[in-house]
Amino acid sequence: MGVSKSPLSGNRYRFYMKSYWAIIISLLLGSIASAEKPGHPMGDEQIPGWATNTFQSLEFGVLLEVEGFASKIDGKNQSDILLATVAFDIEASMNDWLTGHIGLLWEQYSREDNNIDEAYIALGASESIPFYLIAGRFYQPVGNFESAFISDPLTLELAEMNQVSVMIGYENSWIDLNAGAFRGDVKEGVATGNGGDSTIDDFYASLSLAPADAIKLGVYWLSDLMETYNMSRVGGDIATRPGYEKSGGAGAFINLYLGLFTFNAEYVSALQSYDLSGGSYVPAAFNLEGSVEVHENVTVGLKFGASDDLYATYDAAALSFGEKLPGKTYGAVVAYAFREYATVAAEYLYVEELDNGDRGDMVTLQLGLEF
Repeated sequence: MGVSKSPLSGNRYRFYMKSYWAIIISLLLGSIASAEKPGHPMGDEQIPGWATNTFQSLEFGVLLEVEGFASKIDGKNQSDILLATVAFDIEASMNDWLTGHIGLLWEQYSREDNNIDEAYIALGASESIPFYLIAGRFYQPVGNFESAFISDPLTLELAEMNQVSVMIGYENSWIDLNAGAFRGDVKEGVATGNGGDSTIDDFYASLSLAPADAIKLGVYWLSDLMETYNMSRVGGDIATRPGYEKSGGAGAFINLYLGLFTFNAEYVSALQSYDLSGGSYVPAAFNLEGSVEVHENVTVGLKFGASDDLYATYDAAALSFGEKLPGKTYGAVVAYAFREYATVAAEYLYVEELDNGDRGDMVTLQLGLEF
């Protein structure tokens, strides 16, 4: 179930565990420090304050998701059982302005090789220091993607990214303003894997506002839309085509929290067309959701999603795009948190405007454990 994974807003699988191991470690450190008082055989050396603070601040998170699905697209049936997500992260703070974070992620068929999902150092972003700097691999705040559904919104398919980057910003209780830079992989006129200018020439910025507890909204911009996680493969293939020119992307979102009701709306698009020899290409995506807590620990949601020119591949020989993502999706979901750390969910999607105008249905069941 989607949610923003900006470094400062947290992510969907973090559980702040300041009990159990953190308490045990703190007690051990306290015992050692007491034992090392003057006159003790171990000597006069004391445990450094930063070490005690670091262990006391440790935060662990684990997420396991198993999914089963069945679909019928253009009369063709498909079904499978997936170990969809295995995620682990750990975070520690040396003090109130210096934090380190490591996140590991494994997803069947999509993230089985490179499992370093996040690894960054954050400076600032405290009550006393509202300015911050984040350096390393993290999810850039290009998109919000909040969702009650099992499947990812089309906006995430287009815009999510977690590059190695440096970002600076300012954050308080109602505003988060930031900008960052990274070295992208898609270079005009250079095929994927053939190098090119190794320069830092890609940038992004975002602004999020929370003027009240019931509302959060924001806008964001990226200098090259082909540098996002899913679009980089397409970008690497079309960068050598005649007529290709780098195009930025931008988007906006709004989330409303009205008691038991939640509404999410987001739109993201290229800022100009990619005018290739086979025609113009303007990727864009939209997601609209509404969900309600109908009973304690039971949430029901509906959604509509749409996209234009959203493809997963490009065939350079045939000069055509392929593996088209749905042009329209209609969905419903029911999620039940039957235990403190466990959730079961069922989702139905009707999709249309796939390759060759195909359409069909998909049902997904998910069992998730978060601790």
